[in-house]
Amino acid sequence: MIEEIGTVVEIHEGWALVRTERSSACAGCASMGLCHITEGGDECTVEADNPDHAVIGQKVRVAVPISGFLKGTFFLYLFPLAGLFAGMVAGLWLAGQYARGREDLFAAAGALLGLLLFFALQRLFNKRFERNKEFRPRIVEVL
Repeated sequence: MIEEIGTVVEIHEGWALVRTERSSACAGCASMGLCHITEGGDECTVEADNPDHAVIGQKVRVAVPISGFLKGTFFLYLFPLAGLFAGMVAGLWLAGQYARGREDLFAAAGALLGLLLFFALQRLFNKRFERNKEFRPRIVEVL
């Protein structure tokens, strides 16, 4: 599990808002849609499940499972890259069928369209990630 220490700043039904220091692990986290950077930039607040019923002001340990982190990293970085290459291949195929001599133009246009399509798909699937317990941060210990 990837763990961070933070302070509970708000309580809601079943979850809490926890302020933590932003770390390098945040960049590829599947739960980054649930985090919000504060104005200072080095702190963030994260929506975490609160099974231990922590209260405002308590120090807590927040964790995200490694499997969720790895899946999120794949989804965040490799999924759009796959769209880029798939679009490029489709553009090259179309150019070979209908526009010989313009392969570069079709490959670039296909790559751009593939990337945009996969970004749109990523945005749609992001809502599913946010609801899935595997990807949600969780308070695992009240310190």
